[in-house]
Amino acid sequence: MRLKSIGIENFRNHRHLEFDPGQRITNIYGCNGSGKTSILEAIHYCALTKGFSGNSDRDCLMFGEEVFTIRSSFESDQGSETKVAVAYAPSKEKRILVNEQELQIFSRHIGLIPCVTFTPRELVIITGGPAERRRFMDTAICQYDRKYLSDLLQYRRVLQQRNALLSSYGDLAAVETSLEVLTDQLVTHAVEIVAARERFISSFSVMLDEVYRWQPDCAKSAITYHSSLHHHETQLSKKEMQAQFSERYRVLKKQELLRRQTLAGPHRDDLQLYLNGREIRKFASQGQQRAFLVAMKMTMHAYLHEHSDEMPVTLLDDLFSELDAKVSSVMLETLSSKGQVIITSTEKRDGNDITYFSIDEYRKTSGQER
Repeated sequence: MRLKSIGIENFRNHRHLEFDPGQRITNIYGCNGSGKTSILEAIHYCALTKGFSGNSDRDCLMFGEEVFTIRSSFESDQGSETKVAVAYAPSKEKRILVNEQELQIFSRHIGLIPCVTFTPRELVIITGGPAERRRFMDTAICQYDRKYLSDLLQYRRVLQQRNALLSSYGDLAAVETSLEVLTDQLVTHAVEIVAARERFISSFSVMLDEVYRWQPDCAKSAITYHSSLHHHETQLSKKEMQAQFSERYRVLKKQELLRRQTLAGPHRDDLQLYLNGREIRKFASQGQQRAFLVAMKMTMHAYLHEHSDEMPVTLLDDLFSELDAKVSSVMLETLSSKGQVIITSTEKRDGNDITYFSIDEYRKTSGQER
């Protein structure tokens, strides 16, 4: 998959911008605050229906304007074209059109355009709380497994209902009856989610260790999945897992009624990341943590390619300010054979077969000097 072109109107600090990247590595360079990251964010909107910065749609609307639009064209590895358009106005909410057909359910678009990102803020995947690592895992699996995405959305819906019930002050007998029904539904989706995550991590961890070997320190990496609902000493069938999950909620029932929230499930699970057998979040240097995250992203690229038969579009925001020269050089060489890669930097990067886009020059020639 590759991006052929993208046009942006009133998005972030871009009143109007047209961008046609190269087929391999494209380096967007310019001074801080010039809008380099905003271009990547617009591409991410077209691939995954939202930005990667965590900001709301409203935050991406240029100040004083009523609507932003993004129009893009992608070409698959088989040569077919996909046109994606995104429009957002606070009064009408967001609209997404794929080949001129409006999407009623945005989740159906996930996976059509596989995409991998790296931004400095994503270091929280390594250093932050479990929610960041779950998001990494879910973003990967959802791009190739539509059933997983469906189970995840259904689980979240039931979890919200269950938490609302636990928080209510209704008749205890009535609460317990309804709780039993919602728990059964929660367990059904939890089993599918945990089983898919375990399959993913089992394969991903092996691939990660192979990818990590290009790092200068040649350390051994590993990832394990930690479920809040069961232990992993033995591989369980889905039927056994369902029975174990149901028992776990039975044991937790009194605590959940007291604390008025669901205390276990996929929404509380975590990944544990290791380098040479030691937990990286606690013992690795900041440089090792950055290199580990890059390896995770490279592994996600390889994993998505293997499972979707499409080479993902790779978006790397300010990557080289976070890595030393040796790792940066090795990574550029590695990326040269990984399909389309779009990189932002403050300075023009040297390298073979790189397409360059100076955002400062673009603003001058298009009459949009700040």
